[in-house]
Parts: sequence; C-alpha cells; structure tokens
Amino acid sequence: MTDAAAKMPITEKIMRLAAFKIGLCEKYLSPLALLAARLYVARIFWVSGRDKLAEGFDHAKETFTTLFQPEWEAHHVKHVFGFDISFPVPGAALGGFGVSYAEIGLAVLLALGLGGRIAAFGIFMMALAIELFVYPGTDENYYWMLLMALVMARGPGFFSLDHILRKKLMKTGFCVKLEQDTNTQPVTETPA
Repeated sequence: MTDAAAKMPITEKIMRLAAFKIGLCEKYLSPLALLAARLYVARIFWVSGRDKLAEGFDHAKETFTTLFQPEWEAHHVKHVFGFDISFPVPGAALGGFGVSYAEIGLAVLLALGLGGRIAAFGIFMMALAIELFVYPGTDENYYWMLLMALVMARGPGFFSLDHILRKKLMKTGFCVKLEQDTNTQPVTETPA
C-alpha cells in the first residue's frame, strides 16, 4: 500500500472502488446486455414471421384469419377516459402479409443493430398491439416491450452496425456538429 493510499479516508476509497465498478459495467456489461436483449427479441420475431411464411402467403393469410383476427375482433373496443373507442380490425391480406414481413424485417434490423432504435420501436408497437388486441394479459408481451424500451432509450449499443456507422460518420466530419453540441458547457443562471 502506498503512503497516499494509506492516508486516504475510507469513504474516498469506497467511492473510487464504486466508480471503477460502475465504469466496468458501463463499458463491458451494458453493451453485452443490449446485444442479448436485441438478439433474444429478434429471434422470437424472426421465428414467428418465418413460420407464418414457411408454407406461402396463403398459409400466412389463413393463419391470421383463423388465429389472430377472431381475438382482435373480440378485443378491438377499448374503454379509455370514459369513452368506448373501437379500433379497426386489419384485413387478412394486411395481417398475413404485412405482419409476417414486418416481423422478419424488423428482427433482422434489430439483430444487426442497423436502425436499432427504429427497429426496436416497430417491435415495441407490434408487441403492444398483440397485448392490447390479440392476447391480453400475456407476460411475454411486457418483457418484449420492456427490452425494446431499453434499446430505444440506450440505442443498440457497441455491438451494432449503428455504432460502426456512427464512428465512420464522425471520422468524416458528418457528425462533428452533434458531438460539439453535446459537449458544450451548461448555461449557468445569474442571480437576479
């Protein structure tokens, strides 16, 4: 132990140790947690979209018509602020085709971390629609929405194409203005 460390108060030692551990978590564990969240949800939506389209568009349309549309019709009226609001039931073509390709496309973007916040928002909205209209009260929907809210708030993280593109754009000077704006000193108020 050095002489300076021996004279350091215990509270300062604890604060330095805590700062070191927080720094490690932010630098290494946070990007891994974001990657795990992205890959977990992306896999679920990829498999769902792939399974719907595995036997062709007609099968995807039939699946939507027999499984999801009756549930949606049963839950399409919501009571909000004392009013009954009727939400439209999507057609079988839009539901079968659009949802299947949206699941696959958003899952790929989310897994790659390309347009990560947008992909997370799309999957968040799909999970919200599932929760409100198709399978209300399912815990999985809440997990998916929570994980996607995390990705929307923090971004896709270090292990993403968004991170690589941002670094390249910063080198070219395209993102320099944004970086300069975020590093400005806070404005202090003068007493009146």
